[in-house]
Amino acid sequence: MYFSAPLANADTLLMARRPGVPVRQRRVSTELRELRKKAGLTCSDVAKALGTSTTKISRMETGERGLYADDVAALLGLYRVPTKHREELLHLVRNGGDPNWWQLKPSDLPTEWRDLMALEADATTILNFEPLLVPGLLQTEEYTSTIISGINPELPESDLNALVATRMGRKSLLSKRNAPTLHAIIDEMVLRRPIGEPGVMERQLQHLAASAQRPNITLRVVPFLAGATPALSGPFVILDLVDGRSVVHLEARRTAAFLSEESHVRAAKLAMRRLNAVALAPDESAQLIATILGEQTHPRSTQ
Repeated sequence: MYFSAPLANADTLLMARRPGVPVRQRRVSTELRELRKKAGLTCSDVAKALGTSTTKISRMETGERGLYADDVAALLGLYRVPTKHREELLHLVRNGGDPNWWQLKPSDLPTEWRDLMALEADATTILNFEPLLVPGLLQTEEYTSTIISGINPELPESDLNALVATRMGRKSLLSKRNAPTLHAIIDEMVLRRPIGEPGVMERQLQHLAASAQRPNITLRVVPFLAGATPALSGPFVILDLVDGRSVVHLEARRTAAFLSEESHVRAAKLAMRRLNAVALAPDESAQLIATILGEQTHPRSTQ
C-alpha cells in the first residue's frame, strides 16, 4: 500500500511525536534487556565485566540513549548470542537512523514477526484495517492455521505449529494490564469468505463477536454497499507508541515495511479516518456479524 504525501488537513490526525531514539534501535534496547536476564546477569554485573557504568547499561536497555555498534557488540559477546542473531541486531543498530525500512522475512519461522511484536508491546493504540482476513490479534487458532497453510502449503508442520503458536501468543497482549487499545476495521468480505472446514468460520465469527465486547477493542465493518473507498488500497496497521511516535506497518507476501516519517503516518491516519467515515458503527457491525453467523448456523434450505 502506498501513502502519498503531503496531505492537507491531516495534522490533527497525527499524535505529537517527540524526538528520541529511532524505533529500530529501541527494539534492540528491549532485546538487550531480555538477553541480559536470560544470561542471569544484573546491570551491575555487566557494567563490571565491561568496565563501564551501571547507568550506561541501564540507559541502553531503556532506550534513553542511542546505541553504538561497538557497545552493543560487546554486550552480545558477553551474553554469548549466536552469530546470526548478533548480526541481525547489529544491522538494526547500524541502520537504525532511517525512519522507514523494508524487511524481507527470514525463513526460520516464527521470528518473522519479531519487529511487529516488539512495536505492539510498546504501543498504546493499534489501528488495523484488513480487507481480506481477520486481524491477526483477533484470529482463532484454527483460523490462523488454515490461513497460513493455505498461503504456503509446503510449510513443514513444525514451522506451521510454531508460527500459529507465535500468533496466539501475540493475542495475550490485549489481555495484559495496561493493554493497548485496538481499533480494528475489516471489510465485509472478511466475514463472508468461507475459511477451512465447516465450523472454523462459525467459531471465528463467534470469537470476533465476543472480542468486540471487550473494553479495549473496537470492531467496525466496511459494508459492500460502501463502494469505492480507501479499503481498496490494501491492509495497514498504525501503532501509536508510548513515546508519542507512530509507525505504519505494511505487509505483502514475504516483505514487510515499517514507516515512521511524518508524511507516511499522516497519510495512513487520514486513510483510517476515511475508513471510519464509511464503516458501520460498532453496534451495527456487531449486528452484521450476528446476521452472518446466523446464516452459517442455520443455512437456508435449497429445494
